[in-house]
Amino acid sequence: MNSHAGSAANMPWKATVGLELHAQLAASQKLFSAASAKWNDPPNTNVNAVDAGLPGSMPRLNPDCVELAARAILSLNGRVQPMSYFDRKHYFYSDQPLGYQITQQQQPIGRGGHIELGPMDGLSYTKRVRIHQLQLEQDTAKSIHGMYAGHTLIDLNRAGVGLIEIVTEPDMETADEAIRFIRKIQALLRHVGVSSCNMEDGSLRCDVNVSVYHSTESRLSGTRCELKNLNSLKTIRGAIDAEVLRQTELIASGNVVQQETRGFDAQSGKTVLARSKETAPDYRYMPEPDLPSVHITEDWVELVRSSLPELPEAMISRVVQQYGLVREDVVTMLGEPGCIKFFEQVAKGRDPKRVAAWITSEVFGQLSYRAQRLSECTLSVQQFAGLFDAMSRKSITSAQAKQLLIEFMNGSAHTADELIKAHGWEVMDDLEQIRDLGVQLLAKHPKEAAEYRAGRQRRLNFFVSQIVAATKGQARPQDVSRIVKELLDARNE
Repeated sequence: MNSHAGSAANMPWKATVGLELHAQLAASQKLFSAASAKWNDPPNTNVNAVDAGLPGSMPRLNPDCVELAARAILSLNGRVQPMSYFDRKHYFYSDQPLGYQITQQQQPIGRGGHIELGPMDGLSYTKRVRIHQLQLEQDTAKSIHGMYAGHTLIDLNRAGVGLIEIVTEPDMETADEAIRFIRKIQALLRHVGVSSCNMEDGSLRCDVNVSVYHSTESRLSGTRCELKNLNSLKTIRGAIDAEVLRQTELIASGNVVQQETRGFDAQSGKTVLARSKETAPDYRYMPEPDLPSVHITEDWVELVRSSLPELPEAMISRVVQQYGLVREDVVTMLGEPGCIKFFEQVAKGRDPKRVAAWITSEVFGQLSYRAQRLSECTLSVQQFAGLFDAMSRKSITSAQAKQLLIEFMNGSAHTADELIKAHGWEVMDDLEQIRDLGVQLLAKHPKEAAEYRAGRQRRLNFFVSQIVAATKGQARPQDVSRIVKELLDARNE
């Protein structure tokens, strides 16, 4: 940070932040062709004439994508437009085989809506972020750099995959607000089945618009710069903070902020010029001549609305109240598609707090280790419920339950009881056998026993761990600790 940065931070400057989120739709086929939308299959295997931009090929709108877009705008508290149409956005780049992108700049499928942020989202205040519009558009191809020196390879699998672009109003003021908004959008779109929204694989991408203005002027008086190619929440946070600082320093020193498109260099922590910012005339928008306008009836909108699941805010409030959970745990489970339903099925007749704690710690830990989603793993409701039933009967220890969970998630189709029996994991209830092991162990380690009696209380842990290991984890640590302590203290009498 240069010497001017400190003084700039104390000046009465404020920032406005708006987002453009591009989410790949969870449709089996592309937006305008019958090709598979599996963009991560072997390169150039899911592509047809429309996607490749071959002369004479004609686009045909996929109705599944229209329904997914409608689900998205309705879940955002917005409205589905009774009439929308498509535009051509002209630009020439290697990832755009048509020479233009089909989008909905002028008359999108959705308008309005909002997301509420507040203390439960990690803010100490409330903030409403308004949605300007939600539009359908086709994705570009994927450019692959560095495989062959001096060459860029193109994979057309992604070309034509259906996207929704969610454009917010510039209602955010900090990087923190933007990050929390994105996280909430991710959870919402996953929950209603619109998109997987994984930034790590590109199914959610984000452009950010940032401007800085003097607190005595209109909040829209600043010059807007767009930040592109931000592929993680960490990068988005760093880019917004860096751009706000850059613009603040420029204005405070009497310079003018130019309208630009910029990238972010994570190594230097600064935004870098990519190109002069294009405006709408630069793209030469025109109505798409090969696609008719989309007309939607109110009856169809109500049908889509009725098919939506319980929306996140309502679900969070209900689950917190019904099961007595901490709201943060419910929000965490909500972020994993299908997890709340999984939790509720397992929690029937069981301790819901214990079930939630195991899901958010042990299950999520295993999913993270495996880079899996809950829907992709082999753990069933019956297996997980059986694990809790076994712990409730005190048939197994907590450590053994964790081993059971690992076997379930490794693909075992056996029940909890079957695996417990196969491994010989039944908890040892014969306390006299534990006592005999304790007597033998104290006789074998008189030095450690003497150290315990001399005041080194932690020596108790030595004896407990030895007996638990000798019984292959079948002895309950609390039983062992109590019995060994009785034996050691008896020698002092």
